[in-house]
Amino acid sequence: MKKISILKSKIHGKGIFAAEGIKRGERIQYIRGERAMMKTRNKKDSREIAHWIGLGKFSWIKTEGTPFRYINHSCDPNAAIMGTKTLVALKEIGNGEEITIDYSMTDADPYWSIKCKCGSPSCRKYIRAIYTVPSEVFERHLPYIPKFFKRLYIRKQLRRKKVSA
Repeated sequence: MKKISILKSKIHGKGIFAAEGIKRGERIQYIRGERAMMKTRNKKDSREIAHWIGLGKFSWIKTEGTPFRYINHSCDPNAAIMGTKTLVALKEIGNGEEITIDYSMTDADPYWSIKCKCGSPSCRKYIRAIYTVPSEVFERHLPYIPKFFKRLYIRKQLRRKKVSA
């Protein structure tokens, strides 16, 4: 497992930073936290789980009390979640560089939407559920999208094609 630090972030509050160089494809850490089940029914419910990481339809990892509470979003991330809990590098991450993920890749909540502050040239301006991302973003994150979210995205895309046909 790679060493990480929690430091002040230019993106938002605090962030997770590499405390050593990380090569593309390397496992960074296993995401820790309590597993929780919750179905969101409105925007208020959605705000309650703002810092959780999706595992499946109503399944989440609560990140409070762990370093992963501070992992920030980027529309051009340098890391992703492989499987359900393995944080891996999508590209080389230098010592002292902030580790970011694309929140949309592990979220299916239809009520969730936040304004993006990543500052990337490819910023989508708002972060929403996986089925809202453009196909080129989805394809760029393969094979690191957890199976449930991959299937959900494909199902939604097939429905859109049927409706427009």
